[in-house]
Amino acid sequence: MMFGLQKTRFPSLALTSLLILCLLLPGCQATKKDTGTAAGAVLGAAAGMFFGKGVGKVVAIGLGAVVGGFIGNQIGGYLDEQDKLALEKESAKALSNLNDGDTAKWDNPDTKAEAELTVVKTETVQRSIPIVRHKEVQKPGTLSLIGEPYEILTDSNVRFGPSMEFDVARVLKKGSVVLAVGQVKNANWILVNQDRQAIGYIHASLVGKEGTLAAHEAGRKATSTVAVMRPALDLDALSGDMAATKAVRPAIDLDEMVASYPDTPETEDLVAERVDVEAPARTMKMKVVTPRGVEETTVVASKGTDGAWEIL
Repeated sequence: MMFGLQKTRFPSLALTSLLILCLLLPGCQATKKDTGTAAGAVLGAAAGMFFGKGVGKVVAIGLGAVVGGFIGNQIGGYLDEQDKLALEKESAKALSNLNDGDTAKWDNPDTKAEAELTVVKTETVQRSIPIVRHKEVQKPGTLSLIGEPYEILTDSNVRFGPSMEFDVARVLKKGSVVLAVGQVKNANWILVNQDRQAIGYIHASLVGKEGTLAAHEAGRKATSTVAVMRPALDLDALSGDMAATKAVRPAIDLDEMVASYPDTPETEDLVAERVDVEAPARTMKMKVVTPRGVEETTVVASKGTDGAWEIL
């Protein structure tokens, strides 16, 4: 699917205001969960506007609305909007960091809302998920999904395909951060994203998880292993590529992904398609307690090609 054929339209501020007004009027009949979904979607759209610039900013607006909608639907009757956003971030953190059987706790003393997030199990699933790539970048075969920010360990070539036989697409400087989409199955090549699109393949030996360079530097300065402190991530300062890695949302389809991109000359060279991946999936129990009630739910989440945790 070529992006140039897709006309994109985004809701105006007036439409968003109308939705908010409808939620407040008694004539608009909706259940608590429906109301929570709609309010969460509006909030998510507003939050998305602060992610990144350019194409990444526009994409985050579209997908941010989906994130807010998920949290609003799951626990729409029990948390206010700010608590929904906070719990969404905690959910992504728990899915990324907890071991099976571990529980993370969250609370807001002001609203007396509490939550427990327990990762029950991790398994590998086969999925087909949407991806956006430049038309000159070769379509990947099956990928082992990564969906995490990676550092470039030394000045490195990014190639149009997963071998030395392909031409160089661009050169990335040491210390640059890219989104590692996934590793080509049975090969040491990783498909990487920048500016919300797959820009090519880099050899796995040339990249590492965030903090790898700092750890190497610390190792050179010390005679023993030392713990390396990394600064806390500022979500508002993350690029469009990296902001999604801290999100939880329902799985999106190809049309939703295409519609979230602007209709500009820059998107004429982009291709949207589905690719097969092997990805870890995590089952998580969520329990929310507030003065208004208690709700429990269980979700299964796996990462998308942009690094967001998607609810399956």
